Amino acid sequence: MTVTPFKHSSNPTIFFGTGEISRLAGLVESLSPVFFITGSHMINTRAWIELETRLRQTKCRFQRETVHGEPVPEIVDSLTDQARQFKAGCVVAIGGGSVLDAGKAVAAMICHEGAVEEFLEGIGKKRPRGLTLPFIAVPTTAGTGSEATKNAVISRPGPKGFKKSFRHDAFVPSIAVIDPLLAVGCPPDVTLACAMDALSQLLEARVSTLATPMTEALSRQGLRSFVLGSRLFSDDLYQSSEEPALRSHLAMAAYLSGASLANAGLGTVHGIAGPMGAFTPVPHGVACGRLLSPVFRRLADKMPVPVLDETGAWLARGVDAAARPGDGQAVLDILDEWAAKLPSFHHYGITPKEIESAAGAAGNKNFPVQLNFQEIRDILLALV
Repeated sequence: MTVTPFKHSSNPTIFFGTGEISRLAGLVESLSPVFFITGSHMINTRAWIELETRLRQTKCRFQRETVHGEPVPEIVDSLTDQARQFKAGCVVAIGGGSVLDAGKAVAAMICHEGAVEEFLEGIGKKRPRGLTLPFIAVPTTAGTGSEATKNAVISRPGPKGFKKSFRHDAFVPSIAVIDPLLAVGCPPDVTLACAMDALSQLLEARVSTLATPMTEALSRQGLRSFVLGSRLFSDDLYQSSEEPALRSHLAMAAYLSGASLANAGLGTVHGIAGPMGAFTPVPHGVACGRLLSPVFRRLADKMPVPVLDETGAWLARGVDAAARPGDGQAVLDILDEWAAKLPSFHHYGITPKEIESAAGAAGNKNFPVQLNFQEIRDILLALV
């Protein structure tokens, strides 16, 4: 039997490891002027202060702007105008998934005419070309895996809101610099929500109808890395001597989740979480964390899910353990325990109308079973 043909997109260059942020100044020196996009917390960190000092020493021209929350089209368009006026030679984003998505969109939109909304899937009528400035992604959380993906998620929250992708194979970051130490100090609730997002991406990529031998290998290793790093929140090892190593495993899991989903796509967890982010104020990681077990329980009721058994065995007995009957149920129970540490949907004041809207807009793309409107609605109502 031959291997089924497939295409695989990935970063040209990745730097992974503690302290790798120190090489960033050298990477951008020949690409000046450099347009930085960061989260608001970044400017007060030692990493940024040292980077800024090095940039000034090398006389590298740079400008830094801040992104708060998930990028809306107007923010992307405004940042794009600023980067054009600055005559940026490259874009660097340092932050969580929303910051990386904003940077990815800005780097590409500099090479396109019009507003980013005109290029969003399911919204605009224009198709992006494979043009972008060099873009360097530097994640400070371990969640979305945006440092490995070819899409930027752009949102407009509200009753008529949307959460759509600006996508092209050429938009995979030119370079990903992944320094796990940048996530040290990330609050426990944010760490857990981000980790649950990465886990959902790994599991959905593993069962995807578009899975390939490459994505199966990447997502399997990503799940092993996740299990190793999960002790950070399962055993409350924040601020312990083990935290840097555990953050490293979670950073690798997040990267591999992005590399997997970029090629295998996602399923119903994200098919529901997307509309939740459009119609409600529920943060993306919280939505994924809360939805993960209920959606995969529905899948397990309809068909065997070997990845649940394997992951359950690893969580219970270590990453070298073999799966055995019943391990799948164990992992779902553990997911419920972790999800219980996240805010409930009720915490965000979700209305029945918002539930109806989110359920109606939800999708099952690439998921091996199709959950209908009533099933999705029931899942959401049980979580409010």
